[in-house]
Parts: sequence; C-alpha cells; structure tokens
Amino acid sequence: MNLQLKLEAWIDDVNQEDGLTLQAFEKFLDVMFFLIKWAGIPFVIYLLFEISKW
Repeated sequence: MNLQLKLEAWIDDVNQEDGLTLQAFEKFLDVMFFLIKWAGIPFVIYLLFEISKW
C-alpha cells in the first residue's frame, strides 16, 4: 500500500508542469549536454590528430 501511494505521488509530480521529476531530468540533461560538448570537442580533435598520423 505504501508503495502504491509513493507511485501515485510520483505520477502526480510527473504530470505537473514544474514538478521535481522534470526539474531533475532537466538538470541531468543539462549536465550531459555540457559534458558532451566540452569533452566531445577535444576528443574529436584528438581523433583527427591520430588519424592524420597514419
């Protein structure tokens, strides 16, 4: 029963426009895009540098 109440509360939170779940997902996606941008660009440059050695 307790699990069902928690699940219902979580579903209500997801359905809200400014719920905690959506805020957490937004923060997580911002961090992921930041890492992809700032770790991905040097990695691509490194790959181009390694390929040019061939």
